[in-house]
Amino acid sequence: MAKRFPHKRAFEIDGIMVELFLVQTDATGPFTDFWGVARHDWPADVFDVEADGLRVASAMAVTGYRAGWEDLQSKLQGR
Repeated sequence: MAKRFPHKRAFEIDGIMVELFLVQTDATGPFTDFWGVARHDWPADVFDVEADGLRVASAMAVTGYRAGWEDLQSKLQGR
């Protein structure tokens, strides 16, 4: 199973769904645009962590996304 949305790509590997958020950058920094309805701003260190040669989200980035999850969902309800 694979997913392709304006803000992310997703695929399944070994029975685990992997989601990759598309991150853009503008004058205020890195962000993900959710269907033009909501925006999640990432911390400046979002790509400072590397695991086996692959850039992964920093702990601060993941924590911030989780903290803003409910607010993001409420903005996306009427899309």
